[in-house]
Amino acid sequence: MRRTLLTQGLVLSLSPLGCSTHTGIPEARGKAIVIMDGEELVLETGDGGKQLVSKFDDAWYVDCSVINGEINLELADRSRDRKGFYYLDLHLLTSEGDGEGDEAANVDLRLYVGDTLFQASCPATLRTSQQAPHECEFSFAECDLSQLGSDQDVVSARVERAAFYARGCLLPGDD
Repeated sequence: MRRTLLTQGLVLSLSPLGCSTHTGIPEARGKAIVIMDGEELVLETGDGGKQLVSKFDDAWYVDCSVINGEINLELADRSRDRKGFYYLDLHLLTSEGDGEGDEAANVDLRLYVGDTLFQASCPATLRTSQQAPHECEFSFAECDLSQLGSDQDVVSARVERAAFYARGCLLPGDD
């Protein structure tokens, strides 16, 4: 069952040139650091972003599937209760390369800090391997964010760095 985008966490969308489907359990790990009004905010899976969390982890919700030709990864920290930096949504727009090693990419992203929604378009790096095509790494850094839908003063925010790893993506109906 798909959860809505209002679920706390991370949604990562990669082209078919990135990760491919796999019959394993969806898993992810990673960390993103955002600076907002001089304060450092972190969303990470644990152990500095090195802890792998799976679809069946009690503290995290992980779902990775192929929908309309794109890999969609949702990573939700269930303990945040929509407070602080709890949601990150990434969509790969372009990818240049041969499907092996580092590829230049461009992403659109959205993230929530509390009730404030931010967006940006950022250069990124996608790393895949033909030996393990169901696995991919994705990173970007130094990306300014714009606040969406606010009648109040604009809040200054910037992604300092972000890196995530995903594997075990399923076709719809496989779970």
